Amino acid sequence: MSQFRHGTVDVNRIRLHYVEAGAGPVIVFCHGFPEFWYSWRHQLRFFADNGFHAIALDMRGHGESDVPDDIADYDVLHTVGDVIGLLDSLQIEHAVIVGHDAGTTTAYHAALMRPDRIVGVAGLSVPFMPRGHLSMIEALENEVPPEFYMLYFQAPGVAEADLEKNPRHSLRRLFYANSGMNPGSPIMMMATKERGLIDTLPTAPESLDFLGEDEMDLYEAAFTRTGFSGGLNGYRVFHRNWELTSPWNGMALPIPNLFIGGSVDTVLQFPGFRDAAEAMEEFHILEDAGHWIQSERTPDVNDILLRFCVRVGNRPA
Repeated sequence: MSQFRHGTVDVNRIRLHYVEAGAGPVIVFCHGFPEFWYSWRHQLRFFADNGFHAIALDMRGHGESDVPDDIADYDVLHTVGDVIGLLDSLQIEHAVIVGHDAGTTTAYHAALMRPDRIVGVAGLSVPFMPRGHLSMIEALENEVPPEFYMLYFQAPGVAEADLEKNPRHSLRRLFYANSGMNPGSPIMMMATKERGLIDTLPTAPESLDFLGEDEMDLYEAAFTRTGFSGGLNGYRVFHRNWELTSPWNGMALPIPNLFIGGSVDTVLQFPGFRDAAEAMEEFHILEDAGHWIQSERTPDVNDILLRFCVRVGNRPA
């Protein structure tokens, strides 16, 4: 990882850690949960080698970034502000932004709120859904059982106690259950009062095809440092995000956009998500891939993103 450069910036009253590589047109990566900047390692190398300035954030609450205590500090205005603050600090005028999983919330809203700075947006695993008459959490409560994992994540402290008992065990099970390796994918993750979430998931093999044990060491260290509350708080602000974004109600993405998903990704089984993905400007499904698509299908994802950058004019001279 010698080509990676680590840095921090003070934005929005927190210290934000980021990792960058290369020089040229800028592409910013926002990870999901449970991830940190390292989930973009393959993309950092690829885009640096192809003449780009690639930047992966540790989103607030993750990795080496600060972990605010207040749940409200994880709302979308804060996280979009983190991205724009980073661009300002690094004197970057324009960028393509890529989000995965929960990171798509930040990526899509950065596109909605700052189309003067964001020239293209790509969402991995989670499609863009225009703001409607219900918040995400209200819509889920009407469609899924109360044991559904996103509802299980809502009560502060409950999921933390479950996931933090053994961070490595939790991470391995979450990664395996939602990957193309799991013959039972796609699954709808459900918790129980007796067992929580992690112990209801399929038993994971000793090693994962897309994540080596030395790489798992880094994930374990990252979440041992921060705990899981930062990522979980991102789920706890679903309703707050809806309330804060009323000026953008019903608005479509105003800039070029694409979606990349896996055919056995759990997310595409959620009500309305497949239709939303197909409604985006570019729609790509990778057969037999699961949720961790940038690691499971690295070459395919990199090639699609590179072509997208060329299409929107964000390319090396």
